[in-house]
Amino acid sequence: MKFGINLYGVLKDRKDTLQALEELRRLGYKCIEPCIAPETIPGYDHVFWPASWFEKHLSQIRGLGFDIVSAHLIGYDAAQHRRQLADLAASCGLRQLVVKSPESLTDKSLHQTALAYMMLADELESVGAELLIHNEQADIDARIGGMTAYEHLLSLCLGRVFAQVDAGWALAGGQDPEQLLWRLGATVRSLHYKDFAINNGSVSPAAIGCGSLDVTACFQFARAMGIPQLVDLDDFGPDPEADLTVSLKALESRTQERLPSVSYLNTLDVETGEIHTLCRFDRVIEAPNWLKGQNTIIFNSEGHIFTYDIASGLENCIDTGTCDNCNNDHVISPDEQEIAVSHSVKETPWLSQVYVLPLSGGTPRLVTPNAPSYLHGWSPDGQEFAYCAFREHNGKMEVDIYTIPVQGGDEQRLTGGGFNDGPEYSPDGKQIWFNSTRTGLMQIWRMNRDGSGQTQMTFNERNNWFAHVSPDGNRVVYLSYGKNDLEAGEHLPNMRVELWMMNADGTGHHKLLSFFGGQGSINVNSWSADSRHIAFVSYEILHK
Repeated sequence: MKFGINLYGVLKDRKDTLQALEELRRLGYKCIEPCIAPETIPGYDHVFWPASWFEKHLSQIRGLGFDIVSAHLIGYDAAQHRRQLADLAASCGLRQLVVKSPESLTDKSLHQTALAYMMLADELESVGAELLIHNEQADIDARIGGMTAYEHLLSLCLGRVFAQVDAGWALAGGQDPEQLLWRLGATVRSLHYKDFAINNGSVSPAAIGCGSLDVTACFQFARAMGIPQLVDLDDFGPDPEADLTVSLKALESRTQERLPSVSYLNTLDVETGEIHTLCRFDRVIEAPNWLKGQNTIIFNSEGHIFTYDIASGLENCIDTGTCDNCNNDHVISPDEQEIAVSHSVKETPWLSQVYVLPLSGGTPRLVTPNAPSYLHGWSPDGQEFAYCAFREHNGKMEVDIYTIPVQGGDEQRLTGGGFNDGPEYSPDGKQIWFNSTRTGLMQIWRMNRDGSGQTQMTFNERNNWFAHVSPDGNRVVYLSYGKNDLEAGEHLPNMRVELWMMNADGTGHHKLLSFFGGQGSINVNSWSADSRHIAFVSYEILHK
C-alpha cells in the first residue's frame, strides 16, 4: 500500500526542503501532504510553502516519485480566496484541500464557518476537488449539543464538506478514535496518524505504534473506506529518521491484517447480476473452488481445506494430513478425484510448496521441492501444474510462471520480466492465462502452453489479478484493484475491489460489481459448471 506524510513536522526544523523530501522517499513514503500559504510567511517559508513556490517546484517534487493528493491551507480566507483555491487545486491536480476548525468553537461561530466552508467546497467541486476539515484536540474536547464541536461543524456543512480525522488528536481529546471514525463513516476522506503515550493523565508524543493509539483499528477503517493514510508527527525524539521509519513500518506491517473480520461466501449470476449469500462465517475463509456437480464448494480457512454443501449449509474439513497450513492456492483435478494444495510449515509461511492428495482426504505427496511455489492451474489433461514461483536468477529474486509434471520432475520457467502470477489453463489446455506487471500496472496476459505468444489482454488504469476462464471457454472474470490503492505487485486483503469480465478474445471488458474483499476473494477458478455463476468471498470488518 502507499502511505504518506504531512510535511509540517518534518520541515519545521529543516531548511533544506528538497533534501528532506529525498530522504522521505528513500525511507519509503509514497505520498506527501504539504502546507500551502498564499504568500511567504517569514521564518516559515520552508514549512508553509507559498503557492507560487509549490506550483514552480511541483514537477520536480513529483519527479522524486511522490503522489500529492492533498494540501493543508494556511492563511487563506475561505470566503475571499475561493476562486484562487479552486485554480490552485486545478493547476496542481489536488483532489483534497484541507482546513482546520476555527479557534472560536461557539455554535454561532461554527455556523458562520460552515457557511464559508460550504461556499468554498462548491467552488472546489467545480474542478473535481473536495474540502476537508482537520480536527485538533480543542474541537474534540469541546461539546455542542451532545457531540464534539468537530462533528457539530461537519453536520452544519450538510454533507458538502468532509473530514480529515487526526486520530492522535482525537485520542488526546478523550475520544476513542475507532468509534469517532465509524460514527463519521463515509464523511471521512483522509486519515492522519499521530500517537501519544498517555499515562496517569500525562500526554506525550510518540512515534506511530509506540503510544496508546489503536493503530490497527484506525488502519482497518481507512482500508475499508479506501482513503489516504498519512503519518503526522509534529515532534520527534533525538533520532527523527528512526521515528519516521518506525511510524511507516507500523502501517506497512498491518497490510496483511485480517482481523477482526467475518467472511461471506457468495455466488454471482454474471448475466443478471444477482448475488446470493450462501453463508456468513465468523472467521476468514478464502478461495472458493466450485465442483462440477453444482452443489459443493471448496475453500480454505485457518490452514485447512473445507467442503461446503450448498443445499444443507454443512461444511466438512478434509483430512490433508501434514498439510495443515494450506493457503488460498488450491486446485481440483479435472476428474475431481484429487486436490492440489499450496502448503508451508507455520514457522516459515513464506516457503509454500505444492502437494497432491485425494479429494476425500489422505496422505499428501510433495510435487515441488523448490519453494516458494504457489499453485494456480491444473491442466485439463491432468498431466501438468502451473504455478507462481520465486526463484533467484543472476543474484536477483524473480517471480515467474512455471510448470511441472503432476508426478513431479523438472520445473519449466515460462515467463521473464516483471512480477508474474496467477497462471490458469484454458479449458482446452492450449493456453495459460496469467497476470504480470511487466508493463507497469498489474495486467492480465495470455500465452500458449509452452510459454510462447505472450499477449497482454487488459490495458486499463487498474491493477488486475487472477484471470479465471469459464468452463465453456467463452468468458474470463478477474479481480481488479484501484491504481493508487496499492503497489502493482500487491494483492492485499480487506480492500475495495471490483470483479470484471471480458470475452476470451479480450473484447467486452466490463465491471460486474464492487465489493469489500481482495486477497482470498477469488484467487482460484470458481466458475460453476454452467459457466453462468461465480463463487466469491467478501469480508466485513468488525468494529466498535
